[in-house]
Amino acid sequence: MFELIDSKKVDLLNLNANLYEHSKFKTKHLHLESDNSEKVFMVAFKTVPEDSTGIAHILEHTALCGSKRFPVRDPFFMMLRRSINTFMNAFTSSDWTAYPFATQNPKDFENLLKVYTDAAFFPNLDELDFFQEGHRLELNENNELEIKGVVFNEMKGAMSAPSSQLWHGMTKHLFPETTYQYNSGGEPKDILNLTHDDLVNFHQSHYHPTNASFYSFGDIDIKELQEFLEDNVMSQFDPLDSSLSVPLARKFDSPKYSFEYYQPTEDKKDSNHVVLSWLLGKSYDSFNLLEKYFLSSLLIDNSSSPLRQALETTDLGSSVSPIMGLEPSNKELVFAVGLEGVSPDKAKDIEKLVICSLESALNGGISQSKIDAALHQLEISQREISGGTMPYGLQLILGAMGGCIHDEDPIALLDINKNIELLKEKVKSSNYIDTLIKDCLINNNHRLLFELKADPEFNDKENSYYKDYLAQKSKELDEASKKEIIELSSRLNDRQNKIDDESILPKIEKKDIPDSRSFPEISSQNNKKFYKAGTNGIIYHDYIFSLEDLNEEEIGLASLYAYVLTNIGLRDKSYDEIQEYQSLITGNISASIKPDINHLTGEQKLSLIISAKSLEKNASKMRDLIIESINHARFDETKRIQELIQHSIARNEEAISSNGHGLAMDYAAGGISSFAALSASMFGIKKLQGIKSIINKFGIEKGSYKVIEILRNIHKKVKKKPSNILTVLSDANALSDGLVTESGSQNTQTKVSIFKNESAWIIPAQVNYCAETYQGVNFFHDDAPKLSLLGAALRNGYLHTAIREKGGAYGAGAMHDSSSGVFKFFSYRDPNCCETFDEFQASINWINNNLKQKHLDEAVLNVISSVDKPLSPVGEAKSDFYQNLNGINHQMRLDYRNKILNTSLQDLHEVADKYLTTKSFKSVIGSKNFESDFESLSLHQRELN
Repeated sequence: MFELIDSKKVDLLNLNANLYEHSKFKTKHLHLESDNSEKVFMVAFKTVPEDSTGIAHILEHTALCGSKRFPVRDPFFMMLRRSINTFMNAFTSSDWTAYPFATQNPKDFENLLKVYTDAAFFPNLDELDFFQEGHRLELNENNELEIKGVVFNEMKGAMSAPSSQLWHGMTKHLFPETTYQYNSGGEPKDILNLTHDDLVNFHQSHYHPTNASFYSFGDIDIKELQEFLEDNVMSQFDPLDSSLSVPLARKFDSPKYSFEYYQPTEDKKDSNHVVLSWLLGKSYDSFNLLEKYFLSSLLIDNSSSPLRQALETTDLGSSVSPIMGLEPSNKELVFAVGLEGVSPDKAKDIEKLVICSLESALNGGISQSKIDAALHQLEISQREISGGTMPYGLQLILGAMGGCIHDEDPIALLDINKNIELLKEKVKSSNYIDTLIKDCLINNNHRLLFELKADPEFNDKENSYYKDYLAQKSKELDEASKKEIIELSSRLNDRQNKIDDESILPKIEKKDIPDSRSFPEISSQNNKKFYKAGTNGIIYHDYIFSLEDLNEEEIGLASLYAYVLTNIGLRDKSYDEIQEYQSLITGNISASIKPDINHLTGEQKLSLIISAKSLEKNASKMRDLIIESINHARFDETKRIQELIQHSIARNEEAISSNGHGLAMDYAAGGISSFAALSASMFGIKKLQGIKSIINKFGIEKGSYKVIEILRNIHKKVKKKPSNILTVLSDANALSDGLVTESGSQNTQTKVSIFKNESAWIIPAQVNYCAETYQGVNFFHDDAPKLSLLGAALRNGYLHTAIREKGGAYGAGAMHDSSSGVFKFFSYRDPNCCETFDEFQASINWINNNLKQKHLDEAVLNVISSVDKPLSPVGEAKSDFYQNLNGINHQMRLDYRNKILNTSLQDLHEVADKYLTTKSFKSVIGSKNFESDFESLSLHQRELN
């Protein structure tokens, strides 16, 4: 049984952290006791790969394909539609694999707990599931061999991103004798060497209570949970002789240099990445972790930080590296800095620049103000109850789990107040920071200079490798082997088409769904309006300013303008002086562009939003800084803005591999809706193309001046008085005089024309992101909730099986966007193109004879889960504020929710006939290997330059 071995109240997080240990297996269970209604559970295993076949990653996928108690083909995805979860996923890291879920519903928690624990500890690991999720050979209609497999294609997509190649190439040489030298996700070439027997053996040696740890968060009956784990998991095993562990890296005698190659974009054929990295001690030592975060913040937190400033202002590269800062995911911390857009033979110059910058920081080279700013940023980060897509409780668990994985104290990683005070005392010592920089960086021999070299033929060589691989396999193929491949394909197809008895899986019924949901309320005090929420002493502001009469060229650069605005100087202060001041008084200040549409009149408008957060004691200074940003921004800092333009281009290019489906949908939606075209012009692939086309047309220097001129014009069109102000805080006394919720003038209309050309955007990748869109409706239309349900039904009932399981894409789905009034189909990291668009059409045909009540019931759970998903206290307030601003009040949201619950099967058939039989618009972001597909689809092929 589990026994309590440590307990501590963590005041800053408002929870009790309780650590238990199992008497038989020494398995840890960390429970974070909180009155939070969202309950989180996670089981994690130490997984230590000895190669890059992706064995841990493919096991994570295959374990979720059926288990002893639930022998259906796809229980994970089935439970996604039989649950009102707020989070379901599985993660493979470098030395652990985890299976987390979250829900607000107690019955749902019990259901998911049963399925998750059975999947993790007692999976069937069917050979056919391995072939589906991992890799397999198939014969196509031309009798030619092809490689298929979900993870194989996922990793082809993931490893097309330079940042992924940079990270895995760097760790390969930084950790040459440990598991971290391998890609736990899998290198596509190496994945082909993995066998089903390897997978089964890896599960037996790794997925055992001796190598496991459990985590929970929220208002949970811990005794009941542990009794379940004892009865259903622990009692089924005998102890292993020892648990797995990862040794610390053997340290280098002297710094090293290594390199790998990657595929550059067409306009960056001689553009290398260079990164300098170090190992900085144990990631699970709570003080060491805090101290190294402080060091990282001190050196590279913002543009006034000495090391970042040196890298941003040098001519040795075009932008700072996507790999910058402290990475705590391995057993030992990695600190990395570098540049991209580097000419060949400049790596040593960058190393010299970094070391010289570090030496310049010694002997008082870092001001007390910068030290105070770094400490201030640590305090903000520890206080903040962050939002995002991941539940708050899971964020805390992931922050603490290193202690369990590496057999140390996980609670110490959460309760860091004592360490912060210790750090503040150490910083007072005159030589502390100098010693830190010398010991950790300048004199640390475990340093790697890593270069990712551009090879314009890299993808061609990769394609040749697979072509030769398949040619060799074809050469070895006798009739018996061919028959075996055909039979495997047939068996897998039969399994994929088999209708499982889903009734063996637990399910949330419609009656289990709450009748209503609550919303945050606006408070008022002394004529000042605000949201009062548990913000832990942090105050949040959004100042909203009207943007008027932007032309099409300005619209394309509006989001770049927002990025630049809070990263340049003010009045007579330079950008680095302002960056330092920002770090001293705020947790963050940033700007964004928000497009809005009045669904009743069709009027479209743009707003500039400046968002900031600070400790309540700094609230008035933060507000002054926001207003200064509007009134006195320095667009004369030409060199600085040129740096920001290059950085923006680099980060937007980097985002394509992870968000290619979103960008493809955005562009395709722009062919249906002018509001979607407005959004896509500012945030999508067209924005990136627009900036690059100006730079390429005029050259970097003249092009930058042209861009800056447009940014200045945009700034002139910003109304200097805010039209609205959002305030979220925990103490109303932090409000200053005159702060109101509404004032100023309203926006004038902004419009762009819908896109005319269905397009294929060519990127240096080996997979595609496909999208097809149809006219939908806005939020206020009675058909909006019906179309949302139809999207979920199509995803669950047809697209997942057809495009992911059979087609091998990493993901696929359909959705309705009621803000733009567009219905969207998409695929993600997809090895196909024409076939995928055929499946989009086939899914529409499937509706007529195959859409059943069970599909609607599952869709209702999916959509309600999304609608009711809790956010952080600040996230809830912001969501409510902006929906109210768009004219969507609480009652309207409840009405929409009720319509979801009361939609009939006939309603879905009717909206499918009404909207999915009209003219569609297609878009692909993908590989040049599919040029013939693009031509057959009549897509206009476009390069991103």
